[in-house]
Amino acid sequence: MHTLIIEGTFKPGKKTEFVTAWNNEILPTLKKQQGFVDEILLFGTEKANLGVGLSFWKTGEDAERYYREVFPKMAGSVGHLMNGAPTVRSFNVEAAETFSIPVGKAA
Repeated sequence: MHTLIIEGTFKPGKKTEFVTAWNNEILPTLKKQQGFVDEILLFGTEKANLGVGLSFWKTGEDAERYYREVFPKMAGSVGHLMNGAPTVRSFNVEAAETFSIPVGKAA
């Protein structure tokens, strides 16, 4: 399993509009992608304008395909709500209780 960690900051007062766009546009698009498993959204407690998305994929290739082919469109659709482009980092999931991945068995 693989995850993309996407981090960005919202313009003041735009978080609710972002969540609406995420529910109506981003999540439905993610669900159509090959290898998509799940997405978790996090928002800062100390920095309320900070948002982090954790997207989980069956393989690194699935995550890379999404990042290369679809992510630019999704980021562009909410760009007016953000302070600059989000940062994206890529990780292998080595163990997870939620997805029942034993240590050393991640794809």
